[in-house]
Parts: sequence; C-alpha cells; structure tokens
Amino acid sequence: MWYKDYGWKQNPFSVKHQTALLGLDNEKKLVLEYVNSGDICLVTGKPGVGKTSMLKWLRRKFGWKYKIVYFNAEDLDESFKLAKKIGKKIFRPRILLLDEAHNCDDMFTKELKNLWDHNRIKSVVIAQIGETLSFPDSLKSRIGNRVIRLTGLHYPIAKALIDLRTENKNPFSDKIIELMVDEAKHNPRKILEHCEQLCIGLQGQDLTLEAAKGVLTKRKAELLMDLAKLEEPTSLPDNLMPIDDKKLSQFSPMQKRMILLLFDGNRTAKQLAQILNSSEGSVGKQLSTLTEQSVVKVVNHRRPKVYGLHSDFKTELQ
Repeated sequence: MWYKDYGWKQNPFSVKHQTALLGLDNEKKLVLEYVNSGDICLVTGKPGVGKTSMLKWLRRKFGWKYKIVYFNAEDLDESFKLAKKIGKKIFRPRILLLDEAHNCDDMFTKELKNLWDHNRIKSVVIAQIGETLSFPDSLKSRIGNRVIRLTGLHYPIAKALIDLRTENKNPFSDKIIELMVDEAKHNPRKILEHCEQLCIGLQGQDLTLEAAKGVLTKRKAELLMDLAKLEEPTSLPDNLMPIDDKKLSQFSPMQKRMILLLFDGNRTAKQLAQILNSSEGSVGKQLSTLTEQSVVKVVNHRRPKVYGLHSDFKTELQ
C-alpha cells in the first residue's frame, strides 16, 4: 500500500472520526460546562469540521461518570422509543448525544423534551450542520444561546494535526500545509483528503510546492469533469426492483434506502445525499459502515468516488 512507502503502518489521513480534537480547547471547555450543568446545547458547523468527533470525545470523556447514550437521528425509524432506550432505573445520570439532529421527527423531539423535563436525562448535546432546529419552540427555548460553533483549522493546528496523525513523520513543508489549508478552506476532513491525495499522487517523487499545486489543480479539474458527466438525480427511481425486506432487516432505515439505490445503479455520495435529502457527510458515514460490512465497495476511486454493491451481496438480494 502507498502509505508503507512513507513509513506508516496504516493510512494516517483516514477521515474516520477521531476523539483526539486539536484546536478546540475553548469549545471543549464550553461543552463540558454545559453537560456538567445539566443543560441542552447545540454543536454546529459545516460537514467535516468535527461535530461527530466532538460527540465521540464526550462519550470517552464522560463514560465513567455518566450513562452515555449516543444516537444518529438518521438511523432511527418510526418505531423507536427513546424512553425505552434510556431505561427507567437511573444508576448514573443519563447524557444524550444526538447526531444529525435535523432528521428528528416531532414525536422524538416531544419525547426528548418530556424526558429532560422529568430529569430522566441530565443533559443533551445536539449536533447538526446548521443552526435552524426543527424542534418545538419550547425545546428551542431550553437551548437558548448555548450554541458551540465549529469553524475549522488554521495553519498551526492543521500542522499539529498532521504531526499527530503521522507520528511526527510529517512529509509536508510549511508552504504545502498552508496550501492545503487554503484549498480546503480550513475544513479538517478536506485537509486530510488533500494529504492523502498528495502522498498518492507524488509517491516516489519530491514533495515540492509546485508539484503539490499540480496535483491539487489536477484533482480539482477531474472533480469538475466527473461532476459534469454524472447525472444528478433528485428523486428515487421508479424502477427499483422489489427486495424482500427480511433480507435487509439488520440494516437501519437509511442504510436500507441506500442499498436500494445502489441496487439500481452505482452512485456518488453526493448523489445519494441529494436523493435522500441528507448531508454528504452523513451519507459518507453510512457508506463507511456498509463498506466495512462488505455490502458496499468503491467501483471508481477517482474523485468523486463512485460506490456500488458488492457482487456477492447483490446476488443474495436477487
């Protein structure tokens, strides 16, 4: 694998969520205060800035002190009951970490408010892309101005992140890191993607600033070309082959819809997000999970990556 040529045992630039958050000292301090005070707060920011990583950091931080309950709202179906999941016996105070909260329905938010008002839940940390909450006004008022905004990384923290990920085997010059930060518009996930692109694109070559500019410019041009070629569907196809729901019983509602769409044909994460009315980051998380389960695979590694179903899994569905 390419990363072994750089002396790494694995890909140090994986965009899977990490609990080692850099450059967010003030934000971490604030969310800790809200949780310990028994408040409801909102963590918001663009896809890839670290919202889910913040929730997972909280889960590790407070796992010994509180009963941590984490949910991604995209995985919840109409039959889900929060009270049942929370439980009646309270040995430790419950902390609810709610990801992708814009997918919550009215029944869930009403139940959440009721459980918090009756002290069944000590604190709630909500994460979503924007600040517009589809919650009842009575619940919004309990959040008030407790909003934590994640904005991205500037050069010193980006360099520290790369040093941490590579175990101080950072192959990039300061100028190249500054270039990647600017190209990524300070987005941590995109910075890591640029690191991977440069290492693969310049494997066996000198990592000069000009060479790095060339790789990133080429990648941007390829992305624009691929997007122009790809049809951007906006609704579910009418000709999806019926699949016995029992064969998909182990998957979440969102994963089922994604499998149906990929059964119909290969698609990018962006296409899936548009059809499902979700964020590309949320779809990416589900694609990673399905890939680990050998359900989904990358059929085209060029950016944007194109995903399809594993042939063996697709055969099982037919």
